[in-house]
Amino acid sequence: MKKVNLDLYRCKGYLHIDKQVSIHKVKNYIVNPEKIAHHSFLPFLCYDKVSEKYVGYGPGSLENRPVKQKIRTIMYAGHLDSYIYKYYSDILNIYYNEWITEAKLDKYSVAYRTNRKHQSNINFAAEAISFIEKQSNSYIIVGDFKNFFDTLDHKLLKERLAKILNVKQLPPDWYNIYKSLTKFAFIDKDALNNSENPLVQKNNISYFKCIRDFRKFQKQYKCKLNKNSYGIPQGNSLSGILANIYAIDFDKCMSEISKNFNGFYQRYSDDFILVLNIKELSEQYGEGYIEKVNEIIANLSKTNRIYLQVDKIKTYFIKDKVVINHNDKVCQIDYLGFSFDGKNVKLREKSIYKFYRNARKLIYNSKVLQKRKGLTKLPNRHKIYSLYTDFGKSKYYPSNFISYAKRSQHIFDKISPNTNNLMLSQLKNRKKKIESALGYRIHSHIENGKMGNK
Repeated sequence: MKKVNLDLYRCKGYLHIDKQVSIHKVKNYIVNPEKIAHHSFLPFLCYDKVSEKYVGYGPGSLENRPVKQKIRTIMYAGHLDSYIYKYYSDILNIYYNEWITEAKLDKYSVAYRTNRKHQSNINFAAEAISFIEKQSNSYIIVGDFKNFFDTLDHKLLKERLAKILNVKQLPPDWYNIYKSLTKFAFIDKDALNNSENPLVQKNNISYFKCIRDFRKFQKQYKCKLNKNSYGIPQGNSLSGILANIYAIDFDKCMSEISKNFNGFYQRYSDDFILVLNIKELSEQYGEGYIEKVNEIIANLSKTNRIYLQVDKIKTYFIKDKVVINHNDKVCQIDYLGFSFDGKNVKLREKSIYKFYRNARKLIYNSKVLQKRKGLTKLPNRHKIYSLYTDFGKSKYYPSNFISYAKRSQHIFDKISPNTNNLMLSQLKNRKKKIESALGYRIHSHIENGKMGNK
């Protein structure tokens, strides 16, 4: 077994079926393959995470922009189980990094990688855009997988996991891990929060006094079970690396296509980008190169049982350093939260709208609360200043969109210096706009109108 430093592991603070436990009390158990081979995993607790997407933006009031809700079901493991998954995730990452390095795929699959953990979507978007900026005539495809985690085929996942581990058959401990993430049991978090059953505790330690009480509860209230031959729980520490392993054949074929046509391929979780040289495509496939490339990708996704979001696949062309769409109209490439028109790089306009919309919504609600309660000072000031001004991070809000924009500017200036990177320019009036919403001036460490990087 590969070596991992478990002393750095910390127990998560959430409420679960079992109690929180120190890593030092269970370390010997976690690293014992025989124990893990017979370990009985607790059901996951699940909840729906709702995020807002802004659609159809254009001229008009920010408050009236259409909003579309995106719902993801997040599942999180018990405290001991979480340690086990974390440990096996770190082990699997080592195997995976070794395998893709040997297969020369290291630069193509970039999410959930421990050897690139200090990099983010910003770095990878900058790498892709920096490559595109150097091209004169290219065909570009940007797409994503449909419900990636929810549709992973169990049989294929098992085969590819064995391939990465370099075994013909999964060892007992790995098989038990695999089984716990394919035939997983789960309970709705709200069902426990709202339960009137006397076995369910109403405290901040755990939902049950002991595992024995949970087993009694389980006899009366059956857990839900994934009976499908596909799907793994999203939100688990192993899920990301398993998704990468599932896509190894897809990545390998896509990387070969990019090499054959002097191009670029990158996949960030379920988002991917493929850039190919038009001249070389035309020489190989003639005028029908678009249909041929699209057919190859469709066949690859079918063979690997990866489902593409057909309505979200975008195709672009770089012609004489200008980005155009299939109708020969000038446009911009959207990838990993950034847009690129051949020269300028910006944060997506939807992200800017969301930032100001949420700020105004919070300020408005705070003013309503202040008036209703007759308060002398505006409530939620700490949250407003932390999230929407250059006062920036605090204990409760360690980062905000402004710091993200500053980080984006810095990384793009470093990785893609030949593009015109405009992230901070997009937020240059942020102080004035927030002050306008508040109705009074605020004092921060930047002067009005100046865009310091502090």
